[in-house]
Amino acid sequence: MEKIRDDIQLPIIDLFSSNSNRSETSKQIVKACEEYGFFKVINHGVPQQIITQMEEEAHKFFSKPGPEKQRAGPANPYGYGCKNIGLKGDMGEVEYLLLQTNPHFITSLLHNSNKFISQDPNNF
Repeated sequence: MEKIRDDIQLPIIDLFSSNSNRSETSKQIVKACEEYGFFKVINHGVPQQIITQMEEEAHKFFSKPGPEKQRAGPANPYGYGCKNIGLKGDMGEVEYLLLQTNPHFITSLLHNSNKFISQDPNNF
């Protein structure tokens, strides 16, 4: 586990650990989700350039006004969505953007900047 603050330890999931198999890794992910709701994945093979670009694009997208983000939705199956949370929907809201996970698609985004959702949500 990695310390985020002195009082919080975040589970670390190592995708290329020589000590665990796929089944064990799956169990670790389930446990981390159930107990913490979050975890950090290491040795995933995603280049840092892609991670940095996706983080920048996410920040740009979620900084836009609501009506502009709505143009990228509904999330069926991919796109923007927003839901109220809490038993009565009174605890706030969560925004999300579901993206394709095909590595060739994400890599192509780096080479074709006009495809970024933050630049034109209608074309997502």
